[in-house]
Amino acid sequence: MKKIVGLTGVILIACMMISSLFAPVNSAENTSATNDYSVSQSGDTGEGEYIIKAENGYIVVYRKGEDKPYLTTDCRVSNLPKGDVLYLEKGIEIKGKENLMKALEDYCS
Repeated sequence: MKKIVGLTGVILIACMMISSLFAPVNSAENTSATNDYSVSQSGDTGEGEYIIKAENGYIVVYRKGEDKPYLTTDCRVSNLPKGDVLYLEKGIEIKGKENLMKALEDYCS
């Protein structure tokens, strides 16, 4: 009897681990940054410094030294760990558009 209960427990744990591998990672609110942002300016050369911030519950990107948002994402800050939210409230400096897109992908996926 103990062997059957133990074997059943092992099987249940294995099933839970396998099902977690196939569970969807993104929720409906937490979408990819590459699809869900609007650019306020066109003709970007890919160079520059940016600041990623949390504003009104969303992640917003500014060019360093500018007051108008450069990117406005649909990524909710409430989906992030508290440590990330604290950094975003202060503002995170990013150099280069490629690094910016990587950072947004990390926060928004």
